[in-house]
Amino acid sequence: MRRAVYVTLLLAACSDEAAVKPKAPVAVADAGQTGAAILSGTPFAVPVPESGRVYLRLAPLGLVQPSEAWDLAFEGWDVFTNSGPSGAGKGGGFGPLDAPVFLSDLAPEIPFITQDKPGGAFVDWYKYEGAPAHALWSRFHVYGVKSGDRLWKVQVLGYYGDRDGAPVSGLYKVRYAEVGNGATQELDQLDGTAGGTAAPESAPSECLNLATGKRTMLTPAAALASSAWDLCFRRSSIFVNGELSGPRGVGAADVSEAETAGETVEQVKARSADSEKARFEAVDASALRSLALRGDHVVSVFGNAWADVGARTPKSVAWLVVDAAGTQKYVLGFERFENPTASSPGTVMIRFKPVKG
Repeated sequence: MRRAVYVTLLLAACSDEAAVKPKAPVAVADAGQTGAAILSGTPFAVPVPESGRVYLRLAPLGLVQPSEAWDLAFEGWDVFTNSGPSGAGKGGGFGPLDAPVFLSDLAPEIPFITQDKPGGAFVDWYKYEGAPAHALWSRFHVYGVKSGDRLWKVQVLGYYGDRDGAPVSGLYKVRYAEVGNGATQELDQLDGTAGGTAAPESAPSECLNLATGKRTMLTPAAALASSAWDLCFRRSSIFVNGELSGPRGVGAADVSEAETAGETVEQVKARSADSEKARFEAVDASALRSLALRGDHVVSVFGNAWADVGARTPKSVAWLVVDAAGTQKYVLGFERFENPTASSPGTVMIRFKPVKG
């Protein structure tokens, strides 16, 4: 399935038909900042169409074709960096950061640069513990999953199981329930092993239909074409049957996504299926109503944190962005949107400046 995501996206990224014809740079007035500290830097306007993708190069500044060097891409309410499945560059970013980073000409200290990756609501379901354990620990977040006209909540309880008396990774345990209309169910030994990391990408893994409880072993190609499942488990990834991963139109969101960046391994390891049951039970329709439930897509550092889609306004935060060459860093802020719609932020007014370090 991961290969299917990559292939689908790369075909779209390489097609000139999907790109928006570049326009000349547009001057931006010094007013309308969403954050008072975003006062310095170069202003620029990026017209984001209702459909299609537009590409921005920061130096020399301008909108360009996808075949040219670009640093950021805008498509609907998504922002991408030239990295990972989005492009062949060495770009990436980190954030959100406090807006006052604009006051310095030095790059803020950050732990890492994030590159674009395929995934969706479940992309950060675990916290990785490094050497010597090299273990994946469930965060025990609760995910809202919408399939057709039915709404579910799902919690990952574990990633390790036993097979023939030996511990095996990729054997998931989950709990789930229909929101407001169903008893909680728990399933064990959901087979996401896919034959192990040495197996071919065509090896099948297990997919689950939440309404029927039916579990089916599917290859990535079969899963991509099937409407019979809601969630698929494949090694360390959990996919939903929507957008890039399947035709069913399933959407999902992490209720506790805002907690992810600040969680430590120690905090996550202290959680258990019993201690986090109350977290699961507390989630109701009202907790999911304001979330943007969507299928699998390409995930960038910006994610849902750069804009309030419901209010159609940018968030008062800053971002560190690395150019496609992987050499120059910039701080970037979104000032305002002009003529936003449900499908696009309209013209995105940004400010950015190069920083050292």
